[in-house]
Amino acid sequence: MHITITGKTGSGKTTISKLIQDELGYERYSTGEYQREIATKLGVDMVEMNEIMRDNLSYDHMIDSTVERVSRERAQDKLIFDSRMAWHFAVKSFKIFISIDPDVAGARVFENPRSEEPYTSAKEAAEQLIARSTAENLRFRTIYGVDNYDYANYDLIIDTTYSDVSDYMPIIREALAAYEASPETYRRRIYISPKSLRMPCKSGDDGDIVIAPYKGRHFVLAGHASVRAALEAGDKYVIADIPKTE
Repeated sequence: MHITITGKTGSGKTTISKLIQDELGYERYSTGEYQREIATKLGVDMVEMNEIMRDNLSYDHMIDSTVERVSRERAQDKLIFDSRMAWHFAVKSFKIFISIDPDVAGARVFENPRSEEPYTSAKEAAEQLIARSTAENLRFRTIYGVDNYDYANYDLIIDTTYSDVSDYMPIIREALAAYEASPETYRRRIYISPKSLRMPCKSGDDGDIVIAPYKGRHFVLAGHASVRAALEAGDKYVIADIPKTE
């Protein structure tokens, strides 16, 4: 079985992919690390590298064709692709997206900076992460006609804004088992801290929670009472459905 994992910069997706590698025995394939190697050799940062790749599509095509080829040739192996677009190019995979509030992501990256990505403040880090993500997603939409941030593309969405990424390994194990047992009946959902949810309405039902992402935030469409109960109980996360995209 293959897993593809992508998400917002600073969300912990690389850490999660390494946990899957270590705890579940998957071999990890990271296109982001390869892209950083290219940027270092060219003497540019990742924002500049994305600008170069926007004008020179050969880098994207090389990465994507390799993902597709590997996924075909090693269809029976346990592989996890840590890559922005592997969910689109891997022949068949369980698709994971990791989300995070951009301000929290900036603070995390600033506190643990990579040598090739220096920042003077958490605010600057957040701004640069947003710029980098925007540039990447624009390039993907232009080249492939798909939105990397559309949750409809994924089987499992995790928000790590208020959680330690290791908290989600039991969730990933359970989701993988359910998907392998019956891909046809598998239920796509998001696991997210109730503190990350915006509730424009004060009233609401206490049934299933339904949310919609908008500009990096998550808004409650249904299940407001259930979210309030989770907040009062101090729950680490709630399980929510996402409206289907036609």
